Amino acid sequence: MSFRGRASLYIRGAMLAVALLLPALSLIAFGSLWLWQSGYLLHWALAACAVTATVYLVQLVGLRRFERTAAPPPPSPEELPDETWTPLEKSAWEEVREIARGIVPSELDSPEAVLALGQRTVEAVARKMHPGEADPILRFTVPEALALIERVAGELRPFFRENIPLGDQITVGQLIKLYGWRGLIDYAERAYDLWRIIRLLNPVSAATHEIREQFSRRMYEIGREHIIRKLAERFVEEVGRAAIDLYGGRLRVTADELERYVTPATQRDQAEIAARAAEPLRLLVAGQLNAGKSSLVNALSEEVRAAVDTLPATPTFQAYELRREGLPAALIIDSPGLQGSEAETAQLIEAAAESDLIVWVVDASRADREIDRASIEAIRRYFAEHPNRRRPPMMLVLSHIDRLRPFQEWSPPYDIDKAERPKAKSIRAAMEAVGADLGFSLDDIIPACLDDSVGIYNVDAVWSRIAALLPEAQRANLVRRLGGLSGRFDWSRLWRQALNAGRVISRVVVR
Repeated sequence: MSFRGRASLYIRGAMLAVALLLPALSLIAFGSLWLWQSGYLLHWALAACAVTATVYLVQLVGLRRFERTAAPPPPSPEELPDETWTPLEKSAWEEVREIARGIVPSELDSPEAVLALGQRTVEAVARKMHPGEADPILRFTVPEALALIERVAGELRPFFRENIPLGDQITVGQLIKLYGWRGLIDYAERAYDLWRIIRLLNPVSAATHEIREQFSRRMYEIGREHIIRKLAERFVEEVGRAAIDLYGGRLRVTADELERYVTPATQRDQAEIAARAAEPLRLLVAGQLNAGKSSLVNALSEEVRAAVDTLPATPTFQAYELRREGLPAALIIDSPGLQGSEAETAQLIEAAAESDLIVWVVDASRADREIDRASIEAIRRYFAEHPNRRRPPMMLVLSHIDRLRPFQEWSPPYDIDKAERPKAKSIRAAMEAVGADLGFSLDDIIPACLDDSVGIYNVDAVWSRIAALLPEAQRANLVRRLGGLSGRFDWSRLWRQALNAGRVISRVVVR
């Protein structure tokens, strides 16, 4: 089509549009003239302003009331910290959640702003994980950085597919085109604002349309901001999770490496037993001298392995294999009886740091529990001062319950919950006193008799409590192994890398 033909077509289209709009515009003009001649023009203007103000006021009050009364949703799994994280890592997660909650959708107007948000998240985690360093953000290798990007991309991909309309259909090229047409939206909005002004000549129709459009626009803005906020929060959360694993050493260790790794403490203990491919759980049995630790080890092992006598029978830490059907393989560590020296406490703290579950044995017939209290508090204080370590779960076995009043009564089993019999009442009272003194709940205290001459009693309950604490013990085991692996330098890997680099260089030289 020639230029003259296109111009003629445009002129005809414009004339047709004017012809269609002219009757409506004339009605507006004649109506305004009638209002002026009748003396109602001022009244109409005041009514139009009042209606418009009422619309905005109702909208504002309604939305604010909705936002104020809406109950906050329960935290999603993405908002909760990982169960295997240490207290320090959980503290870093709180920093990440603060950044996510403080997101302003209007500020995320460019890819650079999104990247800056991710960088701010990584920096916050790095400072939290390594507070004593001047520039902690650079504490990672190139493979770890690539693993970080891979991790975040893998987590965000299903979120895009499931939560963004047409997120898996619109191409990057189409998005770029849409972004280039953003100027047309401004022109369209200006034209629509002009039409809104003309429409005010009919106050009733204008008020009706204004109510609908303003409320719809506000709801659209709320929905759009909600989607942007959720997307940005998910981005920050995934970057934060990956950063915590990065600076915590998890991205440095592969699953195969973790499976093969055995800590030095276990290697020393297994030298007396047998080498093992996987790291077993380590159960530390501790308590005062003659509290019944070795007797408990023998009862759990179902055979006499630890020496039992009225004299100190365990001069040093001794490890034994512990096997039971349905439970993973474990090492049970029998410790020397505590007598209150600082050297004993230091050795016990070191052993606790290399353990996954601590079983504390207390003699029910003894009232002097100061050594127990001081040692337990020392262990708790150590892990509180080292938030990068995960404190192993602790349980308490109340031994020698047969020696409680009345002395002559010993006819188990006893119902501790009801505590109707005198012996049961004494056992219950001892459990409550020990729990209050040493900071244990009644669920973590198991009364037992470990004397063969009287009769072994309630060892199955000890096993049941150990089984209940196994998930927490396994998480402590995981963190303990990760801590050993993350700071270890692999010379064999360095040698393999050097050989591979030599092969690559030799190929280039030959070519």
